[in-house]
Amino acid sequence: MALLIACLLSACGGAKSENEGVQDRLNTKELKYFTNGKRLYTQYCNNCHMDNGEGLGRLIPPLAESDYLMEDLGRAAKIMKYGQKGPIAVNGTEYNQPMPANPQLTPLEILQILAYVSNTWGNEADIMTLPEVQEALKEQ
Repeated sequence: MALLIACLLSACGGAKSENEGVQDRLNTKELKYFTNGKRLYTQYCNNCHMDNGEGLGRLIPPLAESDYLMEDLGRAAKIMKYGQKGPIAVNGTEYNQPMPANPQLTPLEILQILAYVSNTWGNEADIMTLPEVQEALKEQ
């Protein structure tokens, strides 16, 4: 299992990994969330926020090194589940493209996506717990 995770998180050809240091920062359970989160990100988020988390110009905000994402992961959980309308400022740039809701996502899937996006592309955060995500989703 550890070898599988190491292979998934390492970069090929000596290039710097977008996930460098993740194995040192996260425990085994958190690494599992991270790995599952990457798969779910590809399925639900990648189309708009892109492989590298840089978003789409001035239309879709970045998740990579995103001040908006990192200042409130509970808010990010709500946005994933319930969507987002209205302007937001990310890294000093205003975005006003609605994000569709993903009501089919479970709290565990949201936790896993958050584990991934908050610990890749230059982001570093503590992993939320499932009860924290569930509590955040109650607040609307």
